[in-house]
Amino acid sequence: MELIDLAIVLVAALAAGRVAEAVRIPAVVGEIVVGLALGPTALGLVDPSHTLTFLAELGVLLLLFQVGLGLETEELRAVGTPAVRVAVIGVVVPFAAGYAGALALGVDGTAALFLGATLVATSVGITARTFGDLGALDRIESRVVLGAAVADDVLGLVVLSVVVKLASTGTISVVEVAKSLVFSVGFLVVAFGVGIRVVPPLFSWIRRHIPGTSASNVSALVLMLVLAEGAARAELAPLIGALVAGMLVARTDVAEPVSRGTAPLAAFLVPVFFVTVGIDVDLSALASGTVLALAGVLFTIGVGGKLVAGFGAGGRVEQERIDRLLVGIGMVPRGEVGLAFAAAGLSAAVLDDDRYAAVVLVVLATTVAAPLLIRWRLGARPDDGQIADTATS
Repeated sequence: MELIDLAIVLVAALAAGRVAEAVRIPAVVGEIVVGLALGPTALGLVDPSHTLTFLAELGVLLLLFQVGLGLETEELRAVGTPAVRVAVIGVVVPFAAGYAGALALGVDGTAALFLGATLVATSVGITARTFGDLGALDRIESRVVLGAAVADDVLGLVVLSVVVKLASTGTISVVEVAKSLVFSVGFLVVAFGVGIRVVPPLFSWIRRHIPGTSASNVSALVLMLVLAEGAARAELAPLIGALVAGMLVARTDVAEPVSRGTAPLAAFLVPVFFVTVGIDVDLSALASGTVLALAGVLFTIGVGGKLVAGFGAGGRVEQERIDRLLVGIGMVPRGEVGLAFAAAGLSAAVLDDDRYAAVVLVVLATTVAAPLLIRWRLGARPDDGQIADTATS
């Protein structure tokens, strides 16, 4: 039965993506919407399953791996300062405003902290897919967003560790917070520091001694899985490990054949992730007026906070004028990271079902809205690689 479900998902993703592109909507939006329709609370044609979940997780890892293949370490380093500014603002403003907004709606203090925390992280997978589909991954704005999303993940981990500890013990352990920060930053430093020295010569050896491209492709996928697992063990999102793996392979002499070799697998699995996002949403839990009111407040704060963060990028990067609004829009989607934060609150019995449902609705709304807004912003600006910034003109 799970095989039939997978077949339905693949056909539906293909059809929805084509229809969406035909009406000038990003394919990712069509895939999420068709997932909503296929799910158990709508047409009931496909049920969530371990198989779909696994393939979806593999698909989003491949997506970030492909993004990493198109990046150079120097490119992210060049936008490091504005990316960190965007990340810090994008953590502080949504968290503080989300906490205050939840308190204003009568949510108790600890639950309000968790709701604020769910607005912190950015889902790099959604934005990367949209920029990629629109041929805009080489823009400086997309590099700022990718760098900021990585920093977001590290800072979000610290925020989550603080609120979880506060919820469970009523106190905050500086040692635990420092430990989480050291683990996450340490993973990135070690992965890049060691990887830059080891991966290029290793892949050169593989290319010389094993004929054909299959060995390089398999080795690249193994590296992706190992670093994704390493990121997870460092309490970072596995997506960050996949992105790092792609960036390391991009420094080798087999980057182009690996990109060509893994592209068909990504084309097969990436849409499964976005359809599964829709399938996993319980539409019946979103019918409550209380849920909708809380979701509306959180959505407004979540979008507004990230748009404000976009202005942290500054007016120019590498002598190029930067569209700060586009950067802010790119930071909007919460995706699977926001859901993970909310799930932590639910498992700790801090968030009830209604509040969890409100977070799910916010995640879904930001996931659908961001690609539409990115397409609108790119279409509204001249496509010359140096987008004008209306805020600085």
